[in-house]
Amino acid sequence: MTGRIDSVRAYVDNIFDHIEDADEKRDAYIHSYGVSHCCVLLAAKRGLNTELAAAIGLLHDVYRYKTGISALHSQNGAEMVRVAFKYIMMDVFSDDEQTIIKSAIYHHANKGYVHDEYDELLKDADILQRLALDNTYGWFYGMRLKSTMKELSLPLPNITVLPDGESAPQVFSKSLAADIAEALAGKNVTGEKSDTDFMKIIRYYPEDSIFEGLKNGWCAAFVYHCCLEAGLVLPIRVPHTAHKVANARFNGVGGWYDWGMDSGYCFFVKDGFTPERGDIVVYNDIIPKENKEENSKWHDHIGIVLSCDSESLIVAEGNVDNKNVSGILKRTCDDTIGCYIRIPQDYSYDGWKIDYKTGEIKTVDYMER
Repeated sequence: MTGRIDSVRAYVDNIFDHIEDADEKRDAYIHSYGVSHCCVLLAAKRGLNTELAAAIGLLHDVYRYKTGISALHSQNGAEMVRVAFKYIMMDVFSDDEQTIIKSAIYHHANKGYVHDEYDELLKDADILQRLALDNTYGWFYGMRLKSTMKELSLPLPNITVLPDGESAPQVFSKSLAADIAEALAGKNVTGEKSDTDFMKIIRYYPEDSIFEGLKNGWCAAFVYHCCLEAGLVLPIRVPHTAHKVANARFNGVGGWYDWGMDSGYCFFVKDGFTPERGDIVVYNDIIPKENKEENSKWHDHIGIVLSCDSESLIVAEGNVDNKNVSGILKRTCDDTIGCYIRIPQDYSYDGWKIDYKTGEIKTVDYMER
């Protein structure tokens, strides 16, 4: 392989070498390098670029192995690699090559749907690598494995394929989000590495610089954590495609505000809106100037509503007034209230339907290809 793959190896090896659990570290190396080899094999068979295929295989699960979080690891992995291409692996791949790699990572968990050729390459390689380890497969995994073995003129494996069945979507509960926020804020969590609750709040963000980056600025990360714990399914940045990248992740107030506005979830008191327990409040220039950066935008703080009346709110907040500690506060209902975000009780994340390259909906069923 080339020096470009050496750069990718150095990046992933650094992540894997810092995994504390020996079994998890071994799995990271075996699976990622194994998928990379399978990607190269299938790329050679399908007439695709084997170097790109090798990189895709090595990078596809870096988010899961770095954070220990499997949920949405494909979408979050593409976001993690986007940042790595910007700062760590600068100029290693062209813009078009980066898009191919990120698209494959973004879509690889959606085995039941068909995307572009490199996306499909990774999905098939991801399953093929597990052949020696698994003998029971979900429906689409099993169908893909059988198809890939036939493509390679190999005998069909003796496996069990489970019947096709859709899993029930995870349901978000804003009342539960309020319960979680109230309990967590009441613990007076401090933004220090020694505080295990704080480290759980920021664990979704994979960069090594995240602790310093969120120091005295983790109110939005607090809200994101509480909402995820209450069943919300949402990647760390929405949208994130080759077509459009959100200005901020959900560890920033701007990420919440922009997503709320784009989704139609933002509401304003001037329009007659009355907040409820579990709603998210976005503040308007509530942080004292001496406690925030110059030229900060108006939406400078965020929290989860616990109760309210006509004059005040009781709110659970992380990083109260940018002083690096959580708390439960009484806030006056005045012009420091910018807006509220109300996430619907039946909210379901459907970003996986968006094609990474075009930013448009694309849902081609694997069995109907």
